[in-house]
Amino acid sequence: MSHFSSKLIAWYEKSARELPWRHTEDPYYIWVSEIMLQQTQAATVIPYYQRFIQTLPTIQDLAACDEALLMKLWEGLGYYSRVRNMQTTAKVIMSKHQGIFPNTYEELIQLKGIGEYTAGAILSIAFHQKRSAVDGNVLRVLSRYFAVESDIALDATKKEITALNRTLLDDEKPHLYTQAIIELGATHCTKHQPKCDICPISTHCLAKAKDLQYLLPIKAKAKTKKEYHFITFILVDTSGKFVVEKVTDNLLKGLYLLPQVEAEDLAYALEALSADGLEVFYTRPLGHYKHVFTHLIWHMDVYYGKIQAAKAHTLVQSFEDIAMATAHKQIILKEKINV
Repeated sequence: MSHFSSKLIAWYEKSARELPWRHTEDPYYIWVSEIMLQQTQAATVIPYYQRFIQTLPTIQDLAACDEALLMKLWEGLGYYSRVRNMQTTAKVIMSKHQGIFPNTYEELIQLKGIGEYTAGAILSIAFHQKRSAVDGNVLRVLSRYFAVESDIALDATKKEITALNRTLLDDEKPHLYTQAIIELGATHCTKHQPKCDICPISTHCLAKAKDLQYLLPIKAKAKTKKEYHFITFILVDTSGKFVVEKVTDNLLKGLYLLPQVEAEDLAYALEALSADGLEVFYTRPLGHYKHVFTHLIWHMDVYYGKIQAAKAHTLVQSFEDIAMATAHKQIILKEKINV
């Protein structure tokens, strides 16, 4: 066990990628990076992280941030409930913890958006506590190293590997161990093409010894995503302003969308717009777009349209001034509309 940890840490100290959140042990910055890194690759996160902490350098700034600015800072990262939960938690830390980031598992796990992994990562990396932090990378590394052949999607398997990881934590450098094993999973022990020939711990890896590295970890197939079909519109009025709609519920709350109707027929969609006060007098097709969410898929037939006025609707001169949902931002960028 100690050999595993020491080899891993030695490799990490020599070969770790240059990432901005690795130059701090401020729990606020570690927290921001960990939330951003959920479901998102490090290379994608870097510019978002830098812009976020430059704009909101303290937890007090996050707690007081205007919703429109917060959504604009997060625009494009997806999973927007993450940043809404972050602000909720920032407000709780300001009111109940005097602005001081909690340093116990019992306190952290009570905060919105902070689960077992995030709490462990913050306590390990920022506070040097021996806390197990198991994400997808760690599950993959340890399931291969110890040839765990049970389904990693099962809670029982996750608990087994979490307990195993806890025994591997280095007494003196738990923060380095946590970052090292995550780094190994992200760069060497990857999902499809593990680099076993240059892995620092492959000598004693049971999956490699049994030629199972391409079969492990075992994970049940995800459920089929529900699919929706929309007629989506880029509508401009006679003054050159665009119609947008602010989402007030569901996973895109706080973001803006283009007007769209769940339908496959243009005539039906135009009737629906008319009933909503949007009289379209000209349309032309732009193309078909697809956006994949975690649990669903949007298919969008997009039309450019002109209207006389939209008194009861939100109008913007530029899409750059608002936080657009990625599903529709891709359309605006691809069609080079007002960018």
